[in-house]
Amino acid sequence: MGYASAFLSGMPRRHGAPPFSRYTHWFVRCLLLAGLFLTGCAGLPEAFPPPIQRNSPSGPEINPVGHFVSMNGPAADAHIVRDIAAGLEAGAWRWTGQRPELRFRLSSVKGLRFVMDFALPDVTFAQRGPVAISFFINGHLLDKVRYEGGGQKHFEKAVPSAWLRTDADTLVAAEIDKVWVAPADGARLGFILSRAGFME
Repeated sequence: MGYASAFLSGMPRRHGAPPFSRYTHWFVRCLLLAGLFLTGCAGLPEAFPPPIQRNSPSGPEINPVGHFVSMNGPAADAHIVRDIAAGLEAGAWRWTGQRPELRFRLSSVKGLRFVMDFALPDVTFAQRGPVAISFFINGHLLDKVRYEGGGQKHFEKAVPSAWLRTDADTLVAAEIDKVWVAPADGARLGFILSRAGFME
Protein backbone atom coordinates (compact mmCIF):
# COMPACT_ATOMS: atom_id res chain seq x y z
CA MET A 1 0.00 0.00 0.00
CA GLY A 2 1.41 3.41 -1.02
CA TYR A 3 1.79 6.36 1.30
CA ALA A 4 -1.26 8.14 -0.11
CA SER A 5 -3.47 5.08 0.12
CA ALA A 6 -2.27 4.35 3.64
CA PHE A 7 -2.92 7.91 4.67
CA LEU A 8 -6.41 7.88 3.23
CA SER A 9 -7.31 4.49 4.61
CA GLY A 10 -6.51 5.81 8.06
CA MET A 11 -9.01 8.66 7.81
CA PRO A 12 -12.15 8.14 9.90
CA ARG A 13 -15.36 7.20 8.13
CA ARG A 14 -18.77 7.87 9.57
CA HIS A 15 -21.45 5.48 8.41
CA GLY A 16 -24.79 7.08 7.72
CA ALA A 17 -23.34 10.58 7.32
CA PRO A 18 -25.51 13.12 5.46
CA PRO A 19 -24.81 13.64 1.68
CA PHE A 20 -23.17 16.99 2.22
CA SER A 21 -20.72 15.45 4.65
CA ARG A 22 -19.91 12.64 2.23
CA TYR A 23 -19.25 15.10 -0.65
CA THR A 24 -17.05 17.26 1.57
CA HIS A 25 -14.96 14.24 2.58
CA TRP A 26 -14.65 13.19 -1.09
CA PHE A 27 -13.49 16.66 -2.10
CA VAL A 28 -10.89 16.82 0.68
CA ARG A 29 -9.53 13.41 -0.35
CA CYS A 30 -9.15 14.60 -3.96
CA LEU A 31 -7.20 17.65 -2.80
CA LEU A 32 -4.90 15.49 -0.71
CA LEU A 33 -4.23 13.13 -3.59
CA ALA A 34 -3.51 16.01 -5.95
CA GLY A 35 -1.10 17.56 -3.44
CA LEU A 36 0.81 14.34 -3.03
CA PHE A 37 1.25 13.81 -6.77
CA LEU A 38 2.28 17.42 -7.35
CA THR A 39 5.03 17.29 -4.76
CA GLY A 40 6.35 14.13 -6.38
CA CYS A 41 7.35 10.84 -4.89
CA ALA A 42 11.06 11.60 -4.44
CA GLY A 43 10.64 13.00 -0.96
CA LEU A 44 8.43 10.18 0.28
CA PRO A 45 9.96 7.65 2.65
CA GLU A 46 10.69 4.22 1.26
CA ALA A 47 7.99 1.70 1.99
CA PHE A 48 9.01 -1.39 3.94
CA PRO A 49 6.97 -4.54 4.48
CA PRO A 50 5.56 -4.94 7.99
CA PRO A 51 7.70 -7.04 10.32
CA ILE A 52 6.87 -10.71 10.70
CA GLN A 53 4.55 -11.24 13.64
CA ARG A 54 5.66 -13.99 15.99
CA ASN A 55 3.69 -15.25 18.95
CA SER A 56 5.54 -15.16 22.24
CA PRO A 57 6.28 -18.67 23.47
CA SER A 58 3.87 -19.63 26.21
CA GLY A 59 5.40 -21.07 29.36
CA PRO A 60 3.97 -23.88 31.45
CA GLU A 61 0.53 -23.22 32.90
CA ILE A 62 0.67 -22.13 36.53
CA ASN A 63 -1.29 -24.39 38.85
CA PRO A 64 -3.44 -22.23 41.17
CA VAL A 65 -3.65 -25.02 43.75
CA GLY A 66 -1.11 -24.58 46.54
CA HIS A 67 -0.47 -25.64 50.13
CA PHE A 68 -2.91 -23.20 51.77
CA VAL A 69 -6.16 -21.47 50.88
CA SER A 70 -8.43 -18.75 52.27
CA MET A 71 -12.07 -18.88 51.28
CA ASN A 72 -11.92 -15.28 50.08
CA GLY A 73 -8.73 -15.84 48.06
CA PRO A 74 -8.62 -15.77 44.24
CA ALA A 75 -7.71 -19.48 44.08
CA ALA A 76 -10.37 -20.70 46.50
CA ASP A 77 -12.55 -22.34 43.87
CA ALA A 78 -9.59 -24.28 42.47
CA HIS A 79 -9.05 -25.90 45.89
CA ILE A 80 -12.66 -26.92 46.49
CA VAL A 81 -13.54 -30.52 45.69
CA ARG A 82 -17.03 -30.81 47.16
CA ASP A 83 -19.57 -29.74 49.77
CA ILE A 84 -18.51 -26.09 50.12
CA ALA A 85 -20.80 -23.25 49.08
CA ALA A 86 -19.91 -21.31 45.97
CA GLY A 87 -21.04 -18.01 47.48
CA LEU A 88 -18.76 -16.02 49.77
CA GLU A 89 -20.34 -14.65 52.96
CA ALA A 90 -19.29 -11.33 54.53
CA GLY A 91 -16.33 -11.29 52.14
CA ALA A 92 -14.49 -13.87 54.24
CA TRP A 93 -16.09 -17.29 54.72
CA ARG A 94 -18.29 -20.00 53.22
CA TRP A 95 -20.78 -22.46 54.57
CA THR A 96 -19.95 -26.14 54.26
CA GLY A 97 -22.10 -29.23 54.02
CA GLN A 98 -21.58 -32.31 56.16
CA ARG A 99 -18.28 -33.42 54.60
CA PRO A 100 -16.41 -30.61 52.83
CA GLU A 101 -13.32 -31.61 50.87
CA LEU A 102 -10.34 -29.58 49.65
CA ARG A 103 -7.31 -30.37 47.55
CA PHE A 104 -3.78 -29.09 47.97
CA ARG A 105 -0.44 -29.33 46.15
CA LEU A 106 2.65 -29.75 48.29
CA SER A 107 6.28 -29.18 47.40
CA SER A 108 7.49 -31.06 50.49
CA VAL A 109 6.02 -33.59 52.93
CA LYS A 110 8.40 -33.23 55.89
CA GLY A 111 7.37 -31.58 59.13
CA LEU A 112 3.95 -30.31 58.01
CA ARG A 113 0.95 -29.50 60.17
CA PHE A 114 -2.62 -29.32 58.93
CA VAL A 115 -4.42 -26.15 60.02
CA MET A 116 -8.07 -25.16 59.73
CA ASP A 117 -9.86 -22.04 60.97
CA PHE A 118 -13.62 -22.33 61.12
CA ALA A 119 -16.65 -21.40 63.22
CA LEU A 120 -19.67 -23.10 64.74
CA PRO A 121 -22.49 -20.55 65.11
CA ASP A 122 -24.10 -20.56 68.56
CA VAL A 123 -27.58 -20.69 67.03
CA THR A 124 -26.89 -24.16 65.62
CA PHE A 125 -26.33 -25.73 69.04
CA ALA A 126 -29.94 -25.18 70.11
CA GLN A 127 -30.97 -27.63 67.39
CA ARG A 128 -28.15 -30.17 67.17
CA GLY A 129 -26.24 -29.82 70.43
CA PRO A 130 -22.51 -30.65 70.70
CA VAL A 131 -20.83 -31.88 67.52
CA ALA A 132 -17.76 -33.86 66.56
CA ILE A 133 -15.61 -33.20 63.49
CA SER A 134 -13.34 -35.85 61.97
CA PHE A 135 -10.34 -34.61 59.98
CA PHE A 136 -9.05 -36.81 57.15
CA ILE A 137 -5.84 -36.52 55.10
CA ASN A 138 -5.85 -38.62 51.93
CA GLY A 139 -8.36 -40.95 53.56
CA HIS A 140 -6.44 -41.29 56.85
CA LEU A 141 -8.16 -40.14 60.04
CA LEU A 142 -5.92 -37.44 61.51
CA ASP A 143 -8.12 -36.62 64.50
CA LYS A 144 -11.69 -36.45 65.77
CA VAL A 145 -12.55 -33.46 67.96
CA ARG A 146 -15.72 -32.87 69.97
CA TYR A 147 -16.99 -29.29 70.31
CA GLU A 148 -19.36 -28.46 73.17
CA GLY A 149 -20.10 -24.86 72.20
CA GLY A 150 -20.07 -22.40 69.36
CA GLY A 151 -17.69 -19.67 68.28
CA GLN A 152 -14.40 -19.42 66.41
CA LYS A 153 -12.40 -22.67 66.27
CA HIS A 154 -8.83 -23.50 65.34
CA PHE A 155 -7.64 -27.00 64.52
CA GLU A 156 -3.94 -27.80 64.11
CA LYS A 157 -2.09 -31.09 64.12
CA ALA A 158 1.11 -32.61 62.68
CA VAL A 159 0.62 -34.90 59.69
CA PRO A 160 2.70 -38.06 59.11
CA SER A 161 4.80 -37.52 56.00
CA ALA A 162 3.85 -40.99 54.73
CA TRP A 163 0.28 -39.76 54.24
CA LEU A 164 1.35 -36.90 51.96
CA ARG A 165 2.66 -36.70 48.40
CA THR A 166 4.16 -34.16 46.06
CA ASP A 167 3.30 -35.80 42.73
CA ALA A 168 -0.48 -35.48 43.06
CA ASP A 169 -3.18 -33.64 44.97
CA THR A 170 -3.44 -34.10 48.73
CA LEU A 171 -7.12 -34.42 49.67
CA VAL A 172 -8.44 -33.13 52.99
CA ALA A 173 -11.92 -33.72 54.37
CA ALA A 174 -13.60 -32.54 57.58
CA GLU A 175 -16.77 -34.46 58.43
CA ILE A 176 -19.19 -33.16 61.05
CA ASP A 177 -21.39 -35.80 62.69
CA LYS A 178 -24.58 -33.71 62.72
CA VAL A 179 -25.75 -31.08 60.26
CA TRP A 180 -27.79 -28.00 61.11
CA VAL A 181 -31.03 -27.65 59.13
CA ALA A 182 -31.58 -23.97 58.40
CA PRO A 183 -35.18 -23.04 59.29
CA ALA A 184 -35.48 -20.51 56.48
CA ASP A 185 -34.84 -22.81 53.53
CA GLY A 186 -34.11 -26.28 54.93
CA ALA A 187 -30.46 -26.22 53.83
CA ARG A 188 -28.33 -28.86 55.57
CA LEU A 189 -25.23 -27.03 56.79
CA GLY A 190 -22.08 -28.11 58.56
CA PHE A 191 -19.86 -25.26 59.71
CA ILE A 192 -18.39 -21.96 58.57
CA LEU A 193 -15.00 -22.33 56.87
CA SER A 194 -12.49 -19.47 56.71
CA ARG A 195 -9.16 -21.04 55.71
CA ALA A 196 -7.24 -24.31 55.71
CA GLY A 197 -3.98 -25.84 54.55
CA PHE A 198 -0.53 -27.04 55.48
CA MET A 199 2.14 -25.16 57.40
CA GLU A 200 5.61 -26.04 58.61
